[in-house]
Formats: sequence, structure tokens, C-alpha cells
Amino acid sequence: MRHPMEKITLIELISLGIVVIVGLFSMIQGYLVLLFLTLYVFSLSLMCDALIQWNTTGNTLDAGKQALRSLIIFIFTTYLFFQL
Repeated sequence: MRHPMEKITLIELISLGIVVIVGLFSMIQGYLVLLFLTLYVFSLSLMCDALIQWNTTGNTLDAGKQALRSLIIFIFTTYLFFQL
């Protein structure tokens, strides 16, 4: 029997792998659009981590802080995207 949070954990791990690969590529090549994509995927990874913490440990304070971090990164990245 699979754990209910297995899909979210898989999404988190895949998004972290994408962040590492695309982030390194964007820093080496200097593509700004890929850097924004990296920040959006990192925000997704943080949100998945918040969901996992909220559902498995029941620690709503840490899950809320993680979700707030994700939201701040998402808003900041969107702001920078429209400013440039």
C-alpha cells in the first residue's frame, strides 16, 4: 500500500532535481528566463514540502512558514519578471 503523500514527495524531489539542473545551466549560459523558471519551480518544491509537513507531522507552524516562504519567492519572482 502506498503512502498518501508519495505523489507530493515525488513532485518535490523531481522539482528539486529540475532546479539544480536548470539553475546551473541558466547561470552558466546566462539565460534570465531559465533563472525565473528555476525560481518558480523552487517555489513549487517549497509548497510541496509545506504540504508534506502539514499532512504528516501535523506541525502547522513549520508548514505555514514554509508556505509563506514559497509565496514570497513566487511574488518576488513575478515582480522581477514584470520589471525586466
